[in-house]
Amino acid sequence: MFNPFKKTALVAAAGLAFVATPALAADGNPATATGTGKVRILQPLSIDATGGLLDFGVLVKGTAVAAASYYSFTVDNTGAFGGCDAAWACSAAKDAADFTVTGAAGESVQVTVQSVVDLDGVSGATNDFLSVALTLSGDTDNDDDANLVLTGGTAAFSVGGTLTVRGDVAPNTYTAPFNVSAEYL
Repeated sequence: MFNPFKKTALVAAAGLAFVATPALAADGNPATATGTGKVRILQPLSIDATGGLLDFGVLVKGTAVAAASYYSFTVDNTGAFGGCDAAWACSAAKDAADFTVTGAAGESVQVTVQSVVDLDGVSGATNDFLSVALTLSGDTDNDDDANLVLTGGTAAFSVGGTLTVRGDVAPNTYTAPFNVSAEYL
């Protein structure tokens, strides 16, 4: 059976939807919001090497040192030394390298140290048999950086490391600079 109201109701509903949609989109009521700009101006950071020498002391090869073997010696971030065995005589003072970063009081900084440094003889000869894997105090996840807070405008940190020596390394004094850096977080 034919119901004329049903067809009319569908046409009317479709017509209302068609008419209502453009009216809602073009009603002239734009949306607005407010943003905020911000900047922090801080003094530049500086790093001072208060005791910037990572010192493994004096290592004397004994007769039991094998030429092609590698030996490891450590100076931790507190300056404690380890790794000397019966093949080596180890003497003289050992120490971690100490630094102070200075900047805006109460701010957080990220301090970074390079991972490895190769040591060269003071005579200028390069050497592939000596390297130091550096460690940074406060680096809890071994990614060569640590986050520090500048309490009173300063924070202290230290760098230790593990020295790897091949037994046939020539007698000499070996050194190399390493980089530390800091940036505000």
